Amino acid sequence: MVVICNLLPNQFAYTYALNWSYFCLEYPVQNSNVDTGNAPNTAANHPATPHEQIRVIEDRASGLKAVIAIHSTALGPAAGGCRRWKYASMQQAIDDAKRLSTGMTYKNALAGIGFGGGKSVIMADSNVKPTALQLQKFANCLNELKGRYITAEDVGMGVGQMVSMAQHTKFVSGIGVGGIGGDPSPKTAQGVFIGLEAAAQYQFGIDSLQGLRVVVQGLGNVGFALCERLAAAGVSLFVCDLEVKRVRHAEHKFGAQAVSLQRVLSTAADIFVPCALGGVITEAVAETLPVAMVAGAANNQLANENSGEILLQRGVQYVPDFVLNAGGVISIAHEYHVTRSAGANADGSNDVNNTPDSSLGEKWVSDRISEIPQRAISILEVARNTGCTPDAVARRLALEIVNAARQSRPLHPAHAA
Repeated sequence: MVVICNLLPNQFAYTYALNWSYFCLEYPVQNSNVDTGNAPNTAANHPATPHEQIRVIEDRASGLKAVIAIHSTALGPAAGGCRRWKYASMQQAIDDAKRLSTGMTYKNALAGIGFGGGKSVIMADSNVKPTALQLQKFANCLNELKGRYITAEDVGMGVGQMVSMAQHTKFVSGIGVGGIGGDPSPKTAQGVFIGLEAAAQYQFGIDSLQGLRVVVQGLGNVGFALCERLAAAGVSLFVCDLEVKRVRHAEHKFGAQAVSLQRVLSTAADIFVPCALGGVITEAVAETLPVAMVAGAANNQLANENSGEILLQRGVQYVPDFVLNAGGVISIAHEYHVTRSAGANADGSNDVNNTPDSSLGEKWVSDRISEIPQRAISILEVARNTGCTPDAVARRLALEIVNAARQSRPLHPAHAA
């Protein structure tokens, strides 16, 4: 039996007392005054764009506990990866999904890929991979949303999990079909590298990255691929990761120097490259971080708006994460639009601009990734000329795109399960 409860945020109650095998608590928050938190990349800082839909799911038979947050479908179906992480509480998972989905709205809008912003998180209670039944149940949840949200890989969820879910739903990408798409990590790393390179040239007035000291925090799929490009560019590379074996691999393959978890934020360098989880640049870190630039792949790197202001006051150049790390979702968009033939709109129509033509193949992807450096430089120039933080400039530009689309096409109504 399925239970759907439409609740106001202050009425939200997550309880184990209900005797259901599966239930879903949902509150559509479009045009509401819902509190979306205090993080810089949340809709709370932009009253005109609250979340459209937040769905909290528990399936007791499989043990699945998940959240799907849809921030905006003004530009097309909400798209964003599915993250699996050990959250301390369901509320923490909800808050993370809301922050991440808002960032996806900004990222997808600036990338021009016919997608809105969304994100999902699955609560992990161990290091064991999600079961086939959990993935099937989550896929069923995607089907209930009828195309309003498209998912893909993220932290804790790889290509294998996406392939498994694709057996039960068409609303998933990043699996690779007929040589199109697949693991988006290399594309993310590509976009971050060329954007970082351009930003460094802009900031330091140099022709190449040769000889710069670069600290990379996080050696997952994206971080490691990015290190490969940085090492080839001749930087002096310093690396840090929770898993020692990843650090040793980077030392051996790239000649990188290991930095401990305790010292990664106090190691002097030209560029700090966050590639782990978000929120690493707190106000305290921003006050002392001994670098000239922050540019990386992690989502939501700034813990709050004050962190960005502090970096600005100190003369530390911050390159907005959702500008640099769009390469992966560009690849995901191409794969989904081409292989699913589902159109770019959640209602099944095909009137969104920039939907790729399958005949263009990888050119559509490469063309849009190649736009990342100039987009980043344009944002940095506006920030320099106006005295605003680059993050604020980038968010404003993204919201202008979203609001223009919203005026021309209404948001899609929430679908009940």
